[in-house]
Amino acid sequence: MTTPRALSARRAAGLALFWAGLVFQALPLSAQAVKPAATKARLPADAAACLRRMIDCAHWTGEVAYDAPRGREIAAAVERLRCDAVAADEASLRRRYRRDPAVSKAFERASAGGG
Repeated sequence: MTTPRALSARRAAGLALFWAGLVFQALPLSAQAVKPAATKARLPADAAACLRRMIDCAHWTGEVAYDAPRGREIAAAVERLRCDAVAADEASLRRRYRRDPAVSKAFERASAGGG
């Protein structure tokens, strides 16, 4: 049996997640955000797509599965984004664009969590 106190704690946790989600959505999380500001260089499409996946995977793998439907939603997003392969894709693109300082810097910022 669920007590009123437990329900209140669940509601508080749900509200905290709701507000955190609103704040998170307001942040600039596009591949554009990982472009170096000084050069305004345009990243190759494959590198920009990988950076977007890195950011999205970091988001989804940090989510809390507070119930079964949410767990399924998180698992589906992680599978759709191919988060299990994003590190290998990043390494491949770093090798391909090793002489492109804009790409290298963008991957460094994304890896450091600077999104």
